[in-house]
Amino acid sequence: MTRHVAWDRGVALVECDLWLDPLTVRERAFVSHAHADHVRRHRLALMTPDTLALLPPNRRPRQARLLGLGETDELGAATVALHDAGHMLGSAQLLVELEGHRLLYTGDLRLRRPGGGPEVEVPRADVLVIESTYGRPGFRFPDPDAVVGEIASWCRRLLERGVTPVLLAHALGKTQELMRALAPHGLRFALDPRCVPFTRAYEAAGLELPSWEELDGRELTAARPQRAGNVLEGRVVLAPPAGKGTVRRLGRRRVALVSGWAQDPRFWRMFGADCAFPLSDHCDFLDLLAVVERSGAGKVYTVHGFAEEFARQLRRRGIEAHALHLSEQLRLSL
Repeated sequence: MTRHVAWDRGVALVECDLWLDPLTVRERAFVSHAHADHVRRHRLALMTPDTLALLPPNRRPRQARLLGLGETDELGAATVALHDAGHMLGSAQLLVELEGHRLLYTGDLRLRRPGGGPEVEVPRADVLVIESTYGRPGFRFPDPDAVVGEIASWCRRLLERGVTPVLLAHALGKTQELMRALAPHGLRFALDPRCVPFTRAYEAAGLELPSWEELDGRELTAARPQRAGNVLEGRVVLAPPAGKGTVRRLGRRRVALVSGWAQDPRFWRMFGADCAFPLSDHCDFLDLLAVVERSGAGKVYTVHGFAEEFARQLRRRGIEAHALHLSEQLRLSL
């Protein structure tokens, strides 16, 4: 049996009247996680309770239908279930089952997380719609725990020399996950003010974070660099990559970008970083291949990032795969 699936600034499951992370406001949509590029003020949005809690009031849907990880619900004739995506707090994969056929939408996905825990599980499906941010073969990330160890060593060396380590990471999700990963190394943190509301939201969700203080930009002037040292002594600064006015007012500092794009020096130098560490909240190329294999899907559709290239790589491996495009409408086997 086939069901009409459309792509128009987002994947639409027509039979379910449901859009998946659409880029424009829709009547009914699934929101996989709380990052701004996936969030719009839909009339009705399916999401996890943690995702809703992370959204500021002006980004929330008009009505939310909340479903926890591992829970199922009915959506018309279909059954939907949410599964952990490993990307950040509240992130979810969506599994849709209709008349015995299953479609899995990954959203932003990460299999391997620091801390030695189990890899994120991938539900079995007939059709897979997979994000392919790092869908090029050159994106192969080291073991995340090894990268965390390198970051911790870098920070310690700088602190011993009286230099402030600055880690550039997304204010929502990446900052808090990085703090948790570095917690066993005994580091303390000073956060750019833009990171603070999301950090408090993580703590409100019951996630324990290491010691942190808000970075007070008013004290970080060239005339009074030592005043900032009262707050920053022994602390690692975390700040978003863009708009680093507070960071620029620090005294002696070294800056590192923490991102999967660390493998491209042109990228991290754009943000004024001295170095970069390849720690990502997405799958690398090999993990994307593993997701496809574990899903058991007979058809794969790629979205975002290197979608065309990843689909081509899958076809070379004998897998029926296509990249979704803005003007494309497809009939997917459900």
